[in-house]
Amino acid sequence: MRVLASLAVSLVLAANAPVFAEGELPFAHSGVAKDAERYQAYVLQNWKAGGKAAAELRLVAEKQLAQDPRAASRGFASAVAADPKNSDSWLGLAKALLAIKADEDKGSERYDLPVNASGAAYRAYELAGGTPQKAKALAVLGDAMQRRAYWRPAIEALRASLSFVDAPDVRESFEKLRAEHGFRLTDYKTEAEIASPRVCLQFSENLSRTETDFAKYVSVDKKDPQSVTAEGSQLCVDGLVHGGRYTVEVRDALKSDAGEALNKPLNLAIYVPDRKPAVRFTGKSYVLPSRGQQGIPVVTINTNRVGVEVYRIGDRGLAAAIVNGDMDRQLYTYDAETLRDRTGTQVYKGEMDVATKLNEEVTTAFPLDDTIGALKPGAYAMIARPGDKPDNDYGSLSTQWFIVSDLGLTAFSGKDGVHAFVRSLAETTAIGDANVKLVARNNEVL
Repeated sequence: MRVLASLAVSLVLAANAPVFAEGELPFAHSGVAKDAERYQAYVLQNWKAGGKAAAELRLVAEKQLAQDPRAASRGFASAVAADPKNSDSWLGLAKALLAIKADEDKGSERYDLPVNASGAAYRAYELAGGTPQKAKALAVLGDAMQRRAYWRPAIEALRASLSFVDAPDVRESFEKLRAEHGFRLTDYKTEAEIASPRVCLQFSENLSRTETDFAKYVSVDKKDPQSVTAEGSQLCVDGLVHGGRYTVEVRDALKSDAGEALNKPLNLAIYVPDRKPAVRFTGKSYVLPSRGQQGIPVVTINTNRVGVEVYRIGDRGLAAAIVNGDMDRQLYTYDAETLRDRTGTQVYKGEMDVATKLNEEVTTAFPLDDTIGALKPGAYAMIARPGDKPDNDYGSLSTQWFIVSDLGLTAFSGKDGVHAFVRSLAETTAIGDANVKLVARNNEVL
């Protein structure tokens, strides 16, 4: 029976392919087409006409539709069984299915009813012989697709319906759906924490992949933008400055990857704030000679003071810090507390005055010799924060790890073991009789 039903579906599709006039928009959706094929097979297997004509069954069902849509759906299904090629029967079935209030005790109905309705409406559209019937079928299909939250296909179905007949109620539904779920601006953000700030507009759908020049759709204060970049659903406008106020306009000709243009131009008032006070280091780690120590560069933004803490990692805590990957990451406040109380020693805490240039990065060397004095050989962590940032801020802390040593160690692992080479950092010469220890992950000396 299933083979015969599928064959019947294929014959109906081949014999009733829609024909379109110029200006009319065809609608196609492979997923809904499969729903239609499956549902037609189900109806033909499970419903019988009972010897009655399709027109007679439809007439009874139409009278039942307002009062008892469930009974009407059975009548229209029988009409389909009597004449599977009749568009009116399929359209009536789709309307009846959408009018049924889902039975809460049958959880699947909330899903099945709109799926079957969309399949029936799609079949009504394929079998429709005239423009008005096509428009009606597509309007019902758009309603069914909305019930399934298929927003883009629903919009396209209604758009196609309007290309056949511009019905006021369908137009109203289309415009409402397009405003709520069509191609539109959903959000925008100003990226002010970078040297060259920009504003990025977020759209509901990916932008057209065939477009190469997005700058023609954008103006900044009625002028061409310096640069516009698009990626996915995001459009970014560059060339702004901190502290500036701008009017960014986007033409309604901007299109999504689905080919839909904005339903209206965009006009945005943008303010780019100054950068927040910030401190960072220029790298992850340093090796400093134990003699003639210089400074560690600190990069600051919009702050005239930097709070600095320096911790020395104890020998017993060094292996754990390496194994845990601490020396490759930025620390948090609780990490600093652990260093101070358990695994290390605080050797310095204070502030350093720095020059300030509004919104520009300023690099200042933190003078180790002048502030701390001679440091013992070992591993250190320097933490810096803007002077007005509280110590109990539990975010990520700008961290600079550095090693103080006169010895440079290089190790190679080979088939015959580990080879260690020790040289003087000051003179690059080999160091003889150096005491080298190999430490295991559990902090035991091997």
